Amino acid sequence: MRLGLSVVAALALAGCAPQRMDDLLVPCPTLVLPADVTDLTRFTPGAPPDLSSMVLDARVQAIDGTCRRGRGDRSIDSTVALRFSVDRGPAAVGRGFQVPWFIALLDAQTDQVLSRQSFTMNGQFAANTTRANLTSQPVQISFPLGGERRIQDYRMLVGFLLTEEEVALNRRRGPR
Repeated sequence: MRLGLSVVAALALAGCAPQRMDDLLVPCPTLVLPADVTDLTRFTPGAPPDLSSMVLDARVQAIDGTCRRGRGDRSIDSTVALRFSVDRGPAAVGRGFQVPWFIALLDAQTDQVLSRQSFTMNGQFAANTTRANLTSQPVQISFPLGGERRIQDYRMLVGFLLTEEEVALNRRRGPR
């Protein structure tokens, strides 16, 4: 009886196991999160950039991602989601907000942009709160492999879509 249960348990576990052991060790491309684009502080248009005119202050808190082998080992398929923290400023009107962000795929040798996607995260502050923590919808990315192209040949760059003034502000105040 025990032998029968052991065989059934072993077969059940075998069905859950990956087909290949190296499927557990799938590499992901290098992820780049430049300090210049990890913070977004928006002010009322036309007002001087100070605390009284701040509409929102957002930060990239974390990046969640996974990588798995694509069909026929000809690609690495990746899923990426960003986690944001958004603070409501004193000049905010209403509870809704939008946070623009991007993912760019770069050639690791030349830093040439191979592909870029832009997104907008819509959110809303709960009643009587000034902070919202959000996670973007997962983004699916496929990295072609083969010939001379390896996963190490790619870099993934993520951050907020900022104006020149917003980038300059981030550079002045430094990473937070």
